[in-house]
Amino acid sequence: MAVEQMSTETLFSDARSMSRFVTGLIAACVTLSTLTPTLAQEPNSDAAVEANSNAEVDPEAEVEPDEPPPFDFAPYRTLIWVASDSPRVSADTLRDDLQKVLDRDFHAVWRTTIEDAPTSVASMAMRVLSEVDFDTLAATDPVIAVKKSHNDAVRIRFAGDVGRYASSILATPGRMEEVRSRLIGDSGSPKNAWLGILHPVEGDAVSLKEAWAREETEAILVSRGMAETLTEPAAKIVVPPITGQVIDAAEAYDKIFIVRIRTGSTPMKVESVEFDTLMRYFGDTSNATVSSFNLLPEVVGATLRDVFAPVARIDDAGKSNAVGLVRASGLVTDKNSPALVNVGDVLVPMVRKDDRNGNPIAIGPLDWAYLLAKELDGRRVKMDFHAGRAGGLQGRKNARTHRVGLRIRPRRNETLLRLHAKGDPNQPLIGYEIYEKELEGKSMTFIGRTDWNGRLDVEASDEQPLRLLYVKNGGAVLARLPMVPGHHEKTVADLGGDDMRLQAESYIRGVQNSIIDLLAIRELFKARIMMRLERGDLESAEELLEVLRNQPTNERLANDMGKRQSEFIEAIGKNANQQRKVDEMFSVTREMLTKHINPKLVRDLEEAMIQAKENGGKLPPKEPEEA
Repeated sequence: MAVEQMSTETLFSDARSMSRFVTGLIAACVTLSTLTPTLAQEPNSDAAVEANSNAEVDPEAEVEPDEPPPFDFAPYRTLIWVASDSPRVSADTLRDDLQKVLDRDFHAVWRTTIEDAPTSVASMAMRVLSEVDFDTLAATDPVIAVKKSHNDAVRIRFAGDVGRYASSILATPGRMEEVRSRLIGDSGSPKNAWLGILHPVEGDAVSLKEAWAREETEAILVSRGMAETLTEPAAKIVVPPITGQVIDAAEAYDKIFIVRIRTGSTPMKVESVEFDTLMRYFGDTSNATVSSFNLLPEVVGATLRDVFAPVARIDDAGKSNAVGLVRASGLVTDKNSPALVNVGDVLVPMVRKDDRNGNPIAIGPLDWAYLLAKELDGRRVKMDFHAGRAGGLQGRKNARTHRVGLRIRPRRNETLLRLHAKGDPNQPLIGYEIYEKELEGKSMTFIGRTDWNGRLDVEASDEQPLRLLYVKNGGAVLARLPMVPGHHEKTVADLGGDDMRLQAESYIRGVQNSIIDLLAIRELFKARIMMRLERGDLESAEELLEVLRNQPTNERLANDMGKRQSEFIEAIGKNANQQRKVDEMFSVTREMLTKHINPKLVRDLEEAMIQAKENGGKLPPKEPEEA
């Protein structure tokens, strides 16, 4: 009875207790639902245990995974790699205290592993952490490259298969020592049978690549980056069971954080970056300093909190809006949790499309596109979609297409915007006008012009981080560029330059002015010739008529326009919009030319000349018009 009378406040004394209870309850339900069918089918549990204990387990057999929890109740699987320049700072020395710091914000939503970064990852991180990318990291993974022309290549799926179907794997001595030190499991187990056929070669990786071309070579142990360059013959890549494989970590975790700690300077420097494994996307880095080793866990935890980007799965998307479900939002009890997406937050939309084998054929953020959170509906967030081009998030749903949004936090005061001609970074777009349009309105504000190198600094705004920028030149809108100033240090827009259209417009205006001038001259000549014919000055009228015949004709002007139009279209290239505008300008000018500059005026004067000659050298007087 005492337990029944306890209040909710007593049972859940704090938010952490509540989140632990919810998480435990969900886990218990999933476990119970998994075990119940098994118990129902095998009532003799002792016999089942004995049978299972005697069964031989294949370490490389594919295990059917448990059904994952709902997206909004699925915690993030996170891996923290620690890269340090001092043996005093490692995953072992930080793990316990850092876990306590992280539990304050992420106890319910993270399932965290803290390890020392693999040697290759640590080496790159200690150089330039902000420039690390997935392809560079994964390229350092040791892999076994087997010739696809091998007789048993189809049967080879795991490293153990290489040991059964191949007789030799060539490798450098250094690579052999590395994989043995990182081996997973017993070296004598079937899955590590490949170790027994390793054979050293003299030289380096270049020597291995040369050996690959020899007919007797079956397989080589090299980095993934080199294995992917083997083409003659093509290579089948097999991942050996060793620790620290970037590919394995990317498949096992949702978020990987790399923490770089430099202890050689005073104060010590800490820098962290997040890697979203699904989209293979590295976010911005977070930097901090710390004066004491005792404060390292707190500072490291603060940088991890700063770079963490919650994920919203896009379940419904239109041309200008989207609805997303925030991951692990059902496990959050604190409205200020960094795992939530709030109204006003900006997210980067990303799309991943996989082939039949689960390898991405298109992956990453959409160009010049952002999502702005406008309304919360339970664990779902309704967002406005702002993009430079239509589409991007729309499309049919299927298991091989993933659409998500990652929340961002601008850390800079401004972003340098640079415009250059499409396909030519060395051709800056100079003097182009940049305008900002209101998110909810139609008014536009002039921001500035690009400088001699096509650059313009765009300042961040505290009131509205997302800004809609428009690029204009000569009064024409060339591009729509949604951007979040401060998100990136520099961003580049590869635009179809408008200079050729402006040159075409300038030429057309010149032609039109020439047509107007020519029209005035022709009318003046007509008046003078008719006046002389009426006076009987036939010789002077013939001289003026000859001068009129030598003036530019319709055919001459039309031919010149046709040649210049072809030159402009060729220079513009494949920009259909600019081609259309140029064609319209030339079409209008041709109509103007046909209407006002034609042979009729000269023919009329020639007929008047003949009439004057037949009348004794003078035009007959005009008959009075009837009233």
